[in-house]
Amino acid sequence: MNLVKKDYPLDATLAKYGLSRPEFKAILERQGNICPICFHIPKTGRWVIDHKHVSGYKKLSPEKRKELVRGITCWYCNRWHLAKGMSIEKADNIIAYLEEFERRKP
Repeated sequence: MNLVKKDYPLDATLAKYGLSRPEFKAILERQGNICPICFHIPKTGRWVIDHKHVSGYKKLSPEKRKELVRGITCWYCNRWHLAKGMSIEKADNIIAYLEEFERRKP
């Protein structure tokens, strides 16, 4: 099964993050070949290499960038759920906010 969109510039993207094709495949396999956020295979075949955002990221070597790769997500989840600067603290705040709303509901 081809999980990557045919015209996706995979090699250029992998080089940007310091990953090889086997490493990319291993990450997807570790995730069960699905997005770890929505648990789907993107219908578009558009995967995103999710990484931790740090100051000076663009100046880091590919080897250092590889250390910051968190996983591979679908484009939608990366854009809307893991927006730039997402952290465990912010995710916990979102959970607390939603749980507080659920407690207030009639």
